[in-house]
Amino acid sequence: MPDGLPDTLEPPFEYSLAFMEPGHTLEFGDSTLIYPYKSVTKLFSALAILVAVDRAMIDLDDEILIAEGARTVRLRHLLSHTSGLAFNGPVLEAGVEEKRIYSNRGFEEASWAVESATGFRFSDWVEATVLEPLGLIETQIDGSAAYAGVGSIRDLVALARELEAPTLISQELAREAFSPVFAGLKGVTPGFGAYSDNTWGLGFEVKGAKVRTWFPRSASARTFGHFGQSGSLLWVDPVRERALAFLGAEPFGPWHKNHWQRIGDYFLETL
Repeated sequence: MPDGLPDTLEPPFEYSLAFMEPGHTLEFGDSTLIYPYKSVTKLFSALAILVAVDRAMIDLDDEILIAEGARTVRLRHLLSHTSGLAFNGPVLEAGVEEKRIYSNRGFEEASWAVESATGFRFSDWVEATVLEPLGLIETQIDGSAAYAGVGSIRDLVALARELEAPTLISQELAREAFSPVFAGLKGVTPGFGAYSDNTWGLGFEVKGAKVRTWFPRSASARTFGHFGQSGSLLWVDPVRERALAFLGAEPFGPWHKNHWQRIGDYFLETL
């Protein structure tokens, strides 16, 4: 087992990293150090929303008024970024299922719908249905369901293990969430550009046929996860039974865009 990253892949800033394989986790850096998740928050939020779906408190096909009452969409549209909402704010930029527009506002709309359905403040719902059951210590989400989370690598490891073998939601719902929804829609992943088929599940980006991406080239097409503008990521490859989490002190930029894929390939190809 390597005791560190090769010099060509070593970040020039403080970071924590974990590579997971069956029965073993390889960690670098302080696994308890707290970093902002930014959009990796959506993984926790999506799972909490899916718990509400699994408990029949809300349905993926429930109609939800969005953009201050200007449009009715389904919960699955909000989770898969196909509602037409802009990146931020209640602005409609496309028709429903017309293209995939990555939307923080869409995730917030989904969280508000869950609040109405459950009677819980969303941060309390995430705490009760995801953080506490998984024994997560450092993770906190107080604010936007799209980007307000902070936490540690060891908490991301626990989340990855849950996503590999779900216990909080049914296997059927998990398969749907981690598979392409409304496949074939064009769209942009912020930081990496446009794709003719920007594959996403229900809150989880899916690698699919993407090559110019943050997912490792060596990972299977079924690999899913999320990255954040704080320089955070988590991906899970259910075919190869491997996962990787990364948190760092530097916001997403050229270093991450040039190295994340290579770091993933390094672990997949050498371990």
